[in-house]
Amino acid sequence: MKGFSGARRAKQWLEGTMRIFGAYANTDSESCGRRLTLSWPYGGRTFSFDLGGAMRGDPYQNDMFCAEVKNYAQPSDQGTQFDEFLAKCYVAAQAQHHLSDHFMWITWAPFRANSWSTLNSPDQVETAVLQHSSRVFGTSDPEEARKLLDAELVRSVAARLWLIVLSDKQETLLPLKDWAAIVAAELTRREGSW
Repeated sequence: MKGFSGARRAKQWLEGTMRIFGAYANTDSESCGRRLTLSWPYGGRTFSFDLGGAMRGDPYQNDMFCAEVKNYAQPSDQGTQFDEFLAKCYVAAQAQHHLSDHFMWITWAPFRANSWSTLNSPDQVETAVLQHSSRVFGTSDPEEARKLLDAELVRSVAARLWLIVLSDKQETLLPLKDWAAIVAAELTRREGSW
C-alpha cells in the first residue's frame, strides 16, 4: 500500500512541476502496466517501472521517462535496489524502449550519502550492470560479462539518470489548484498551436 501511495504522490508532484504530462503508474490499468514492463534478456523474468510519461518544455519537449519510486522513511536497502534499477535502465536503453529518454529514481530517503554525487556516474552504471550480468548478458563470468558490456550505452544511461529526493513538506509546494488549472489551460492552448 505504501508503494502505491508513493507512486501516486510522486506522479502528483511530477505533474505539479508542469514539466510532466500524461504520467501514469503501472497500477493505473493493464495497458499502463504493459507499457512499463520489460523482460530481462536472460532468465525468462520480467520487471516493471513504477511510473512513465512524457515531458514538456525545452530541452525535454516530448521526451519520455520511466521512474522507480521508493516511499521510504530511511535509506533501508535502497542501495541494492538502486543497483538493480540501473541494470533495468541499461536493459531498457538497449531495447530502445519508448520510455527510455530519461530514468528517474524518486525517493523520500537519501541513501549512500558518502557516494551520492557518483550514483549517476558511468562507473556506477557499469558496476550495477555487471552485478546483474546473469540476467543482462546470460553469464556470471565477470570477464565474459565485461566483454559484452557496451561502454557507450553505459555512458548514455548515466546521462539519462535523475535522482530526485522528495519530502512531505516539499510536496506541499505544488502550485495551488487554481494556478495549476490556469497554467495547464495555457500550456494546452500553446501545444495545440504548434
